[in-house]
Amino acid sequence: MMTLNNTEMSNNKPHTAKIHHKIWAIAWPMILSGISVPMLGLVDTALLGHLDSARYLAAVAIGAHVIAILYWSFSFLRMGTTSLVSQSMGRNSTTANNPINNNADTDSIIYRTLLMAAIFGLLLTLIIPWLIDPIILLMNASNNIASLAAEYIRIRLYSAPAAMMTFAIAGWLIGFKRTKAALALVLLSNLTNIVLDTVFIVVLDMNSTGAAIASVIAEYVGLALGLTFVAQHSQLMYLKRWQNWLSMKAYQQILSMNAHLFIRTLLLFFTFNFFTAQGASLSDNILAANAILLQLVFFSAYVMDGFSYAAEVLCGEATGSKQRQRFTTSVNACALWIAITALLFSAGFWILGDTIISLLSDMPAVMQLANQYMVWLILMPIAGMLAYLLDGVFVGAGQTRQMHLSMWFAVVIIFLPTWWLTQAWQNHGLWFAFICFSLARGFSLAACYPKLLKRI
Repeated sequence: MMTLNNTEMSNNKPHTAKIHHKIWAIAWPMILSGISVPMLGLVDTALLGHLDSARYLAAVAIGAHVIAILYWSFSFLRMGTTSLVSQSMGRNSTTANNPINNNADTDSIIYRTLLMAAIFGLLLTLIIPWLIDPIILLMNASNNIASLAAEYIRIRLYSAPAAMMTFAIAGWLIGFKRTKAALALVLLSNLTNIVLDTVFIVVLDMNSTGAAIASVIAEYVGLALGLTFVAQHSQLMYLKRWQNWLSMKAYQQILSMNAHLFIRTLLLFFTFNFFTAQGASLSDNILAANAILLQLVFFSAYVMDGFSYAAEVLCGEATGSKQRQRFTTSVNACALWIAITALLFSAGFWILGDTIISLLSDMPAVMQLANQYMVWLILMPIAGMLAYLLDGVFVGAGQTRQMHLSMWFAVVIIFLPTWWLTQAWQNHGLWFAFICFSLARGFSLAACYPKLLKRI
């Protein structure tokens, strides 16, 4: 059995401390960025919920849900860019003699991705308006709110290019470990949205239309800050390199990677929407109780995602520099923090669950149901922690095909059959299927991990 002498152990301590410091430097801004997102939704709800009619709030709820699905379906622009940039940084760390040539790779990545993002955004702006009526029909919107929801979606679509390009810039900043700048993008956009919501909804009495316009302006304000970061930290003056930016081979690589992430994201959205729809089919109170519990699940996910971002960056750099030991050290360190976070959330939900539910709802029937299904909320962080970790690891390594295939396995082979077989358990069966889905995501990627490691 191999042992470490005192000198080796003392040398290892600074290295261990260094990797944990790197993880937290990346994670904490992204944690704050993630948990700031639902805060914006709470502000919208508070402002619209105090108007003279509930139809404005309902219209924005439907419209914002549609926009969220459309926009976040293209979140691969963030993940793919982070992977490519972090791997490029890893390769450059072994050839640091020529900073101009080293920067050329990462510059080309962001320029290519920005162009692709702008094209995707313009296509959404041009195509989706023709599909709004069928979309509203699918959402089962009543006649009272259908026109308002459609108008909200039409207005919000003008921000599609800005949203897509901001995804790309955020991914570029995270890949560079400039997560504070990525946090600044989110905070500026959200704060702008909150201020404009207040002006347009409360002062100017523009209702749901004002909420939509506020969001569009906020998206472009965030993009303006993002483009400022790109101008500051890239070498735009080397315009002679523009041929590299338009490399078809590079675009093929980006599209291949992102196609897998795109399908994976759609499957994830399908699962969440299916879960919500099945809860709604049981009763309105169960739908409300599940919505509260899911918000808490998402909150814990936002926090654990901070360490997933760290895994993306550190594993991407290790992949680019072909340092397997550095790769495994990063994985193990991120795994430790995700596990600690998951256990803390599960313990917190166990001890404080009743109190948290009472803060989120004062309806006795909903509170009773939420408490009845609390056991599943307690289990969710632990069930999902392996998936959060390995999503970051596989994105960083650029192995998105495995993520795509594992999601098919988790949805088609595990989630849907489990739900079908446990329908007699009603909502308990639905939550059990969701737990199995989370476990399947993690363990299917874990099965692919040894093969991934051999490629480093």
